[in-house]
Amino acid sequence: MTIQRGVDRTGGNPLSGGRPTLRASAQPPSPAVALAVVGVLIFAFMIFVLGRWVTGENFTSTPTGPDPLPSGERAMLIGLQIAVPLGAAVCLWFWVGRQWRRDRRLNTTSMFVLSGAMLFFWDMSMNYTSVSLFYNSHLLNRGAWANDAWPGWTSPNGNLLPEPLLIVPPAYTCLVFIQVMAMLWLLRKARERWPELGFYRTFAIIIVGLTIFDTVIEGAVLRTGVYAYPGGIREVTLWAGETYQIPMTETFFFGGLGLGAITALMHFRNDKGQTIAERGIDRLSVSERQRQWVRFFAIFGAVHLSFFVVYTVPNQWLSTHSDPHPANYPSYLENGMCASGADQDECPGPGVPMPRPASNP
Repeated sequence: MTIQRGVDRTGGNPLSGGRPTLRASAQPPSPAVALAVVGVLIFAFMIFVLGRWVTGENFTSTPTGPDPLPSGERAMLIGLQIAVPLGAAVCLWFWVGRQWRRDRRLNTTSMFVLSGAMLFFWDMSMNYTSVSLFYNSHLLNRGAWANDAWPGWTSPNGNLLPEPLLIVPPAYTCLVFIQVMAMLWLLRKARERWPELGFYRTFAIIIVGLTIFDTVIEGAVLRTGVYAYPGGIREVTLWAGETYQIPMTETFFFGGLGLGAITALMHFRNDKGQTIAERGIDRLSVSERQRQWVRFFAIFGAVHLSFFVVYTVPNQWLSTHSDPHPANYPSYLENGMCASGADQDECPGPGVPMPRPASNP
């Protein structure tokens, strides 16, 4: 038997004057092993879908259509496709590269960063059942890993979403994950000021703070014309009816809950500094190298499973309950994705029949 002092559930620090408690040393290593299995399965699914996309007939650029792109917007899009990858490279160096160069291994933060960078895979999933996301097809793209790649995909012409290869994957590495890192910094400062902050108040700060962060960042990027959220419930949408509208359901579920779950996973630790995804790994009878792999896939599984549950799943209901799309989207944003209705040429909305494919891959 081993002796362990009581642990403060709010932050994982030993409680002063806590009474020692007895705990069996042969406890099972869950939830780390279970999360690692989930992580491997999710990773395999992602490779399967991306592989079918790359080798399939839909791995091609989406046509921009007849509407001209203003020269100023074109210059801005080119600049963003240079700046965002450079920003991602800088972030990866500071969060992963420096630590790897020093220790020749990944630490917990590095594993979370790499796992978070792979969240771009779920980016287009808000279009899974109904179209509620547009991208600008003037950006470098090869369509999307949707129809004929993602099993069960329902909304028509999902492959025509021009997923920007120089914007979305690097943006998840930097512009998205930097919100998590900023919130972790704020939480450290808050706990220095209010040591007894507590679990529920901490989590409330995470949700509200990241909803605000994401609203500010996405509000700025939407004005550039890189992408648009045509689907939204107008009562809870900022600038409703405009092509740059921001559904607050998006920033709440993506920022507040999606990124909030990752922040909570990184913030709350036990007295050994372990996140919930790592607990029990040190008891596995395997080599240190194998422990590293288990740790990575456990963190990967925790990040992607939580994001899928609190963001991807609710979006399927939100996408099928949106109000009519704003008018006047240019062809290089709409990209022929509005294929609902009897004539298969309408955008999704109230009273518009939702099409179903004759067969799903």
